[in-house]
Amino acid sequence: MPNKITLNNLTSDLYRTAHSQEMTLSMYLETQNPTPEGSNLDAFERLMKEAGIVTQAMPERNIFSSKVEAFYRTSENKVLFPEYVARTLVQAMQEFPLYNYLVAQRTPIDSNVYKASYLNLDDPKNKKATEMRRVTEATDLPVARLRLGDTAVALYKYGRAVEASYEALRRMDIEMFKRQITRIGVDAASNKINEILTVIKDGDGNSNKAETVKASALDSEATTKLTRTAWIKFLLKFYPYGANTVIANEDGLIQILEVLYPKADIAAKMDELLANGLDVKTTLPQGLIANTTLLYSPQIEKISGKEAIYAIDRNNCIEELFEVGSSIQEADKFIKNQTELLTISENSGFRKIFSDSARILTIE
Repeated sequence: MPNKITLNNLTSDLYRTAHSQEMTLSMYLETQNPTPEGSNLDAFERLMKEAGIVTQAMPERNIFSSKVEAFYRTSENKVLFPEYVARTLVQAMQEFPLYNYLVAQRTPIDSNVYKASYLNLDDPKNKKATEMRRVTEATDLPVARLRLGDTAVALYKYGRAVEASYEALRRMDIEMFKRQITRIGVDAASNKINEILTVIKDGDGNSNKAETVKASALDSEATTKLTRTAWIKFLLKFYPYGANTVIANEDGLIQILEVLYPKADIAAKMDELLANGLDVKTTLPQGLIANTTLLYSPQIEKISGKEAIYAIDRNNCIEELFEVGSSIQEADKFIKNQTELLTISENSGFRKIFSDSARILTIE
């Protein structure tokens, strides 16, 4: 049985223990004090409650959030501050709409560089080995090789330094403090989008750049704008997995919407046919050309002067790697040393999980 961690035995050494196991403090606390089924508070939140730190106001009950100085009351309370900052920062980044739809998984690591493992299904040997087919008795199963990438994924710092006096910050309402961290988190997430889009397009340095497909090669009529035929053929290139997320700039998004939603005269003709008894129903259970999330990003640039539309299989494309403790260290220094510069940041990087999980459609 793990030893239950209470406020009385809470020390900063727990951060080192957690990070040595590639865990955040919140993750480690859960292993030591699992959240009971039906509880609304996780292990960290229960410690915050035990410390008497109120982070959210309930004006209708005449309850208001604590001041930041609540974290300064005791040495145990001070231990909670870095993790509170980290959780608030990560929540803000993950709730950023574009980021939320582009990242399949966040993975904690204990270094600022990382060599990931890759299963290259474009390799003829791997492709043959992963086929599910009948194997005769006493015959070895074919082996698909999962190898380490040739190039390490580098992690970069995202965030901002906030200049504020110890006195000014400790007297700030925690909810207002959270708003400041959230704004920094949103800015950091926005900055991460550039890196994510670069990895989608150019890969992470491990020979996994996205295949570029010309619309005109899919449909001879798609020379100046996207056509329905080119769009459908492009999405079918993701078979058997499907493309569930598409990212485009303003011009690209308008062209997609014009394909998806017919002009008024075509729509009117369909309404007339339906009114006269036309009963047609089509289902596409494979999801290859349906149920696609469209995202707008002004950061999508033209490729060789051609409009570019990115499409990905969101669940198998981008993994974010973050260094555990990278968002903790500076906040820990701030509250212990009472400095005037609070750095709120995170070290993270991105890699492509499968090389065929992304493709780019270009339009003349």
